[in-house]
Order: sequence, then C-alpha cells, then structure tokens
Amino acid sequence: MLQSERIVIFDLDGTIYQNTAFHTDYIHTLVADTEFAHWEQDLIGLADEIFAGGKLHMNHFYRMGTLRAHSCAELAAGLEQRLCHRLTYEQALEKKDILYLGDAWAVLDLLGTALGCLDKKRSDEIYHRIRHHMEQAGMHGNSHLRQAIIDLQKRCRVILVSNSYQETVDEFLRQLGFSGVFQTVCYSAQKPFGMIESLRKTDPELLQKPQNLISIGDHAFNDLMPIAALGGKTVWMNPYSGIDPPVCDRSFSTLDELAHYLDTL
Repeated sequence: MLQSERIVIFDLDGTIYQNTAFHTDYIHTLVADTEFAHWEQDLIGLADEIFAGGKLHMNHFYRMGTLRAHSCAELAAGLEQRLCHRLTYEQALEKKDILYLGDAWAVLDLLGTALGCLDKKRSDEIYHRIRHHMEQAGMHGNSHLRQAIIDLQKRCRVILVSNSYQETVDEFLRQLGFSGVFQTVCYSAQKPFGMIESLRKTDPELLQKPQNLISIGDHAFNDLMPIAALGGKTVWMNPYSGIDPPVCDRSFSTLDELAHYLDTL
C-alpha cells in the first residue's frame, strides 16, 4: 500500500442505504402484546419528534435504564433528565450504562429499554423481524453511489466496516445490488470499541498514516469518533433536519450527495 494512499471507510446501515420509515414497524412490534400497546401511536409520534429535533437531543449521550411512566409524555420527560452533559468520547468509552443517540436504531433502543421491553432475547427477536420486514418490502441500492464506490476503488483503498454478522451484511449488499462492490469488508467490528482493532487486523498499515483516513457514517460515536481520535477526517450522513450535528468535517443528507462527493476524491 502506498504511504500516500487515501483510505475511505464506509458504514453500512444509514450510509450505503437509507430507510427513515422502519421505526413505525419497529415500535409496533416492540409494544405488541405488552401493557404499552395502546401507546403505539404516541411512541411513533415521539420518535418522529426526536428525529425532527423537537424532543431529546440526537448526537448526545443518555443514561440507560427503565423508567416508571404513566404516559408517553411522562416517559419523554423522564428521558430528558437523563441527558449526559459534556461527556467526551474517551470518557464515554469507559461507561457501560449510556447510549449515544446517533441514529434511529439508537433512539428505538433508548425507548424500548426505558419501557422495559428490550431484554436480550426480545431485542434480538425484534431486530431480526424488522430486518426481515425491510427485506420483504424490497431494498434498492443507489446506482450513482454504487458506481462512485467502484470508481473510488481505482483511486483509494475502500473498506466497509459493519457491526453485523457476515451473513447479514452479505445478504443486505446482495439485495441492494452491491454484491462484490467492496473489495474489503470488516464484519462484526464491534464499533466503536473494536473498530480500530478490526482495521488493524485487516491490515496493520491502514493506521500508519491517520491523516489519510476518511470515515463515512451516520452514527458519529460508532463511525466517526474513533477515526477522528486518530487524526482522520469524517463525513456524517444525516437524513434528518433540525437535529444537533456532531463534530465532523463534512455532512450530507442523501446518497446522491455522497456519491457526488466521492467522485471528487
């Protein structure tokens, strides 16, 4: 690998594809057959408000745990009190009871945990069910982005890094029409904690020139902060308007915008 070669690191969910509607199906599944079933529409409305910047604060840390609430509004008020102020990336890595509201999945995790509806078994069941629903609904990749990534690999080293298992990643890429697009894929990367080690195992030379690194993702804590901490550049993907932005070098809202950016590298 040339010492001057730029290394572009991609996230999968929310970066290679975008889906801003799956939370309604998730919340329906989350509260089905529970005492909170009649809260379904209120919870969907709360999630929509969070995504619009009207409730809680995206791109901030929150303390986790169940909350005793008699209404969705009371739940939201309780969660507001769990905002962690001025917590650094390094400090966050040492804590086990916090969650970074970096994407829609994190918001749903926070809500489900606060309701007490997300033990490990139920969490896994809901995750796989929603993934299946997304697949059944049909997933279509962005052709401009696909070609931009293919062309980019002629000029840069490109790596896909995902927390999902290989079977899940490969199936998603197949459905998106992205099979074989990425020459290098890191599976089960355990971002953010295991991201750097995953890259090091892939190729020790990847981290020798941190200034050559560019990380692209929608979840700042998972995708951007580990690379920024090394001195690399970051690109944040954000489909929502009105939310607090994280620290990043560039940001884009759509896959077409990202593709245009890649064409310039």
